[in-house]
Amino acid sequence: AARTYVMFIKNKFGKNRPWDVKATQANQVYKGLRAETMRTNEAVEATSGMVLCTPETGEVFPTYYSAVCAGHTENSENVFGDSYDTLTGVDCPWCRFNTRPSLFYWPDVIFDKQTVNKNILAKYPSLNELGTIEKIESAKESVYAGGLSRIISVKLIGSTDKTAYLRGEDLRLAIDPTGSKIQSTSCTIISLKDEFMFIAGKGFGHGVGMCQYGAREMARQNKTAKEILDFYYPGNRIKLLY
Repeated sequence: AARTYVMFIKNKFGKNRPWDVKATQANQVYKGLRAETMRTNEAVEATSGMVLCTPETGEVFPTYYSAVCAGHTENSENVFGDSYDTLTGVDCPWCRFNTRPSLFYWPDVIFDKQTVNKNILAKYPSLNELGTIEKIESAKESVYAGGLSRIISVKLIGSTDKTAYLRGEDLRLAIDPTGSKIQSTSCTIISLKDEFMFIAGKGFGHGVGMCQYGAREMARQNKTAKEILDFYYPGNRIKLLY
């Protein structure tokens, strides 16, 4: 999955830049040679040349993954705007077994309106026409069994009475670029006089593709790598590039 993701990003964006992926949560958190171990190197060598591809065209697809899906992975179209049958959401019963409570249920977060406005307008200057963002409302959500829901898009209401819309994931990372406080879009947003509250949060990350804590639990339950990949990327096939 990691190799496929790098290949996809490299092919799509890397031709005119001197690097392929960022070593941050924007792409892959790679900490260099010091983070490698004998086991990780063995995994790389054992899967040498293997990538995941779509069954229809045989092309590599963006094999997204995040830390904790909290019970159901998300359709890629709802988060990134791209549509792949291999990136449709699946019910994940696995991650709840081994995830730290603070990741599965994250603590309520409060941001003052000044910070929220500064961060959003810095990333999306075209929204200056809103004046001050006074209210943020969930505009569209995906809802799953067990009480899990994610905000797909939000409505921003400004002091000028103008409104605008943002994807939920774009809002989350605009306000909190680290993604460590507003850990996911599975939460409720409350607009107060001087603050915005993000409460009842679940999961960690965008929720698309493979749930890493879920994959770990599946491995502990003796599921094979192929079984794990088939579960989180339904319909994929493995291709040998070299």
